[in-house]
Amino acid sequence: MKKQIVLMVATGILFLFFQSFSPEPASEIDFPDEISTILKSSCYDCHSTEAKSEKALKAINFEQWDDYRLTKKIGLLGDICKVVDEGKMPPEKYLEHKPDRKMSEAQKKVLCDWTRQESEKLMQGN
Repeated sequence: MKKQIVLMVATGILFLFFQSFSPEPASEIDFPDEISTILKSSCYDCHSTEAKSEKALKAINFEQWDDYRLTKKIGLLGDICKVVDEGKMPPEKYLEHKPDRKMSEAQKKVLCDWTRQESEKLMQGN
């Protein structure tokens, strides 16, 4: 009986040990569908892990959103709305090559409304 308990404990420890080496599954970002569509269409080319621009990735990488600290997320949400509203993003140089990626005024409004709501939720701890 004692050997069985020791064996079960050892098996459990080994399981936990090897489990720690298995790669974590990639987490899907939980943005609302409409927001995901806008971001994928107009932002992901430069602000995702497959982008070539280090500067853009340093500014924000949407695929690492869940890894950002709460305060960084709140700041980024404000920044997103600001640069989109001012017409700085997507940049004109990018849009020259991909004019279909330009956000409509309606998309800008939806994105900014969402960033404000999401920022408020995060600040309230929801």
